[in-house]
Amino acid sequence: MTDALGDAAMSPIDDLMIRAARHVDLDGLGELAGSRDRAEVRLQAAERGEEAMLVAVAADHVVGVVSVRWRDGCDAPNPWLYGLAVVAPARRRGVGRALVEAGEAAGVARGAAAMSLDVDVDDVAAIAFYQRLGYVVVRPHQHRWRALDPRTGAVTGEGTVSTWIMRRHLPGA
Repeated sequence: MTDALGDAAMSPIDDLMIRAARHVDLDGLGELAGSRDRAEVRLQAAERGEEAMLVAVAADHVVGVVSVRWRDGCDAPNPWLYGLAVVAPARRRGVGRALVEAGEAAGVARGAAAMSLDVDVDDVAAIAFYQRLGYVVVRPHQHRWRALDPRTGAVTGEGTVSTWIMRRHLPGA
């Protein structure tokens, strides 16, 4: 099968570029981030310097996203990697790995010694993916989430989910 991303037979994507997210990316980020509002809230946080929001671009399309929150993550004082998502045709082609590595490089550039993340306890595939990248489970966690309206900042939803905190010591840190 061939699409705008080339041969989808699990080969790496040749023209993959990782860069900071921009407002022009919002249409492509909505589905990846869960909603356009969620993507906009994350982009606003990045513009304020609270986090980095990175996108993977191939064939002039956003094919993946990840964010790194610098403070107030789930495993202080480590930066928190979150919101990793890749469009279906680009999965298993190195996009997720490239985004995680770019997030880690941003952490090293800011002096971080380790990167943390949380993953749903029942997401076996995601846990295995992060373990292949060198992350280890360090403890259970009840992750508290909040959805915000990007225009008003009002909380539009909140809850908790059972997760594992995973951590990786960063090389070169």
